[in-house]
Amino acid sequence: MGAQMPALPELRILVVEDTLMLAEVLVDQLEDCGCHVVGPAAHLNRGMALAQSEKLDGALLDVNLNSERCFPIAAVLTARSIPFAFLTGYGDTAIAPEFRHVPRLTKPYSSADLTRLLAQRFVHA
Repeated sequence: MGAQMPALPELRILVVEDTLMLAEVLVDQLEDCGCHVVGPAAHLNRGMALAQSEKLDGALLDVNLNSERCFPIAAVLTARSIPFAFLTGYGDTAIAPEFRHVPRLTKPYSSADLTRLLAQRFVHA
């Protein structure tokens, strides 16, 4: 699978991604970094349930979940002060205005981009 990913402290990361193959790759990348993956959730309802109930250090949210937007999950995470980032191929106009400041990885993204985002967004000093 290429170069080994750098280890991150055992972060609990919620993954919300509706494309099975992309979710599997993302889970593998996160686990290679030493993260514990919560999910993945492929649907809005499941993502909401996990966002509301799980202990999390961060979340990675696909914007479009089977024609539903992930923004209700983002609102739950915001209310719980849990950092998150979007994974999307969409531009700014697809992001709800209140979340346009949130970091995002544009699909397709590299393992290096993912690792950098994890370290910057989810590792607490």
